[in-house]
Amino acid sequence: MIARDGFDGVRLADIARRAGVSNALVHYHFDSRERLLTDALAYSLTREEVRLERRTRQSHRDRPAERLADLIDFGLPLTHDDVLECRLWAELKIRSAGSVEMSGRLAEFRARLLEPLAAVVEAGLRDGVFSDCDPADVAAVAMALLEGLTHRLITETGGLTLADARRLAARQLTLAVGYSGDLPFRPLPDPGPQRIDLQAPRPRRLRAPRASSPS
Repeated sequence: MIARDGFDGVRLADIARRAGVSNALVHYHFDSRERLLTDALAYSLTREEVRLERRTRQSHRDRPAERLADLIDFGLPLTHDDVLECRLWAELKIRSAGSVEMSGRLAEFRARLLEPLAAVVEAGLRDGVFSDCDPADVAAVAMALLEGLTHRLITETGGLTLADARRLAARQLTLAVGYSGDLPFRPLPDPGPQRIDLQAPRPRRLRAPRASSPS
C-alpha cells in the first residue's frame, strides 16, 4: 500500500483494513507509520539476505567475481516485487531527513548492505583477482551507483533498461576493483506478476470542511 499510495497516502487504519485485523492490533505492534515502514524494510532485508546466501551455497558461486555479480543483482530491482520494495526504500530515504529514528534505521540498513560488498572485495584482493582498491571505498561507490541506477529504473519509463543498469554497474565496478574479465552474471529472472498498478492515480484524502466563522 505504501509503495502504491505513498507514505502520506496510507494510514494505520488502512493497513488494518487491508490485513483484516483490528486497528488496535496494528497499533499494538506499530506505534506509528514510521515504525511500520522501518520494520517492514528490516524484515524484507533479512529475508533477501537469507535468500541470497542460500542461492550462493546451492549454486556454489563462491568466487569473488561471482559474488560481486550476485551482489550487483541484489542491489537492482530484478522483479516486480523488488520494484515495490525499492519504492519503500525511497520513502524511507525521504523521511529520514526529518526523523532521528528513521535516519538511524537507514544508517543501520546501509551498514548491512555495505558489509558484504566490502567482504567480497577483500576476498578478491586475497585471491589476487582484484587489485589496487580499498574495500570500504569500493563498497561505498557500489552502493551509490546501484542506488542511482535503481532510482532511474523505478522512476523512468522507456529509458534505462535493467540489462543496461547491470552492464553499467559491472563496467564501473570491475574498473574499481581492477578485474580484467567479465562478471559471470546469472540469467535475468522472470520479473513475475505485477501485483499493483504503480501508474494508477493515488487516492486523495478528503479533509473535513472547515467550520464557518461566525458573522
